[in-house]
Amino acid sequence: MILWMVLTLLVALAVVGLVIPLARPRKAVDAAATPTGILADQLSELDAQAAAGTVTADEAARLRLEIERRMLAEAKGPDAPARPLSEKSLLRLAFGLAAVVAIGATGLYAVMGKPEIASANAAAAKAPDGTAAPPPDHPGGDIPAMIAQLQAQVARNPNDAEGWRMLGWSYFQTGQFSESAEAYDKAATNDPANPEHRSAQGESLVQAAGGQITPAASAAFRQALKLDPNDPRARYFLAVEKDQAGDQAGAMADWIALINAAPEGAPWVGEVRNFVEDLARERGVDLTGRLKPVSGGAAPRGPSADDIAAAQTMTPDDQQQMIRGMVEGLEGRLQEQPRDAEGWIRLMRARMVLGEPAAASRALKQGRAAFAGSPAEQARISEAAKGLKVPGA
Repeated sequence: MILWMVLTLLVALAVVGLVIPLARPRKAVDAAATPTGILADQLSELDAQAAAGTVTADEAARLRLEIERRMLAEAKGPDAPARPLSEKSLLRLAFGLAAVVAIGATGLYAVMGKPEIASANAAAAKAPDGTAAPPPDHPGGDIPAMIAQLQAQVARNPNDAEGWRMLGWSYFQTGQFSESAEAYDKAATNDPANPEHRSAQGESLVQAAGGQITPAASAAFRQALKLDPNDPRARYFLAVEKDQAGDQAGAMADWIALINAAPEGAPWVGEVRNFVEDLARERGVDLTGRLKPVSGGAAPRGPSADDIAAAQTMTPDDQQQMIRGMVEGLEGRLQEQPRDAEGWIRLMRARMVLGEPAAASRALKQGRAAFAGSPAEQARISEAAKGLKVPGA
């Protein structure tokens, strides 16, 4: 009831603010207060002074000429803005618009408003036993709610490395990269044997610095490599550091070595390979014989500039067939290697673009099922599905 009273008051204020400017009556213009009226008074006063002899005839004639010139100039000024409607018509228009605003605002809130959200979130923040509820693993879950729950969780148990890791991931997804780096640092402190915490911290620091490999990020990557010399994220970004320092050949060699050492079916290798091939093409670097052949289980490559140019010469049917082939290839790989959240998101996006919402909904369900033991990844897939307007999201 209180909420509706507040909303009624706000609508009333909006209505008043709309009606007053339109319904306000026009004020009569005082002719004596206009510039022309003032000059006319000066002219009368000049005639009185000439009659009294306080000014000479020549001086009076000169002043009269100047005043009359100014009166003509003022007379050519812009007219007052005209009202296209009469006072009664404006009044009807004002109250009509006010009615539309009031009815529209009330109807819109009745359809889209959710006055129960605050209480529902507060209830969901705790589990029945009074502890923080786990991150949502259902379509209604959202990252901001997860962040609040995880903050409460690590506040109660600051030694919870997994809680800090999930909080760092959540911050990263919402663009809070500095906070993400701090959370990953806490995770690494509580679980120092896990190299992924340090490499994730380094990536967050890179994002916070706008893509630059800062000394702190470099240190985090190097700590990750001490724990796991094959950590792909640390190796990739340390190659980026070389490239930013001007050692382009060294960076390219490191990226090639990273791709060639990738385990069979690694979900990230396709993206890194695409990046390296495009960069080599841009810089005129010959990669012949330097990259291992793409195996059947590798991630399908996205279209290159040559692919796009070739597609532009195809007929619409051929283009559609090519696109469907790429999408089906992605879906086939995900059936074999389902633990790829980014792949499921790409598949949902492709299905929606192709106008296949039922297939996108199926991909959403399969993606959630693939991460049944990882609420954070489920929430990521669900958030992406909601943004894509996938049915069931």
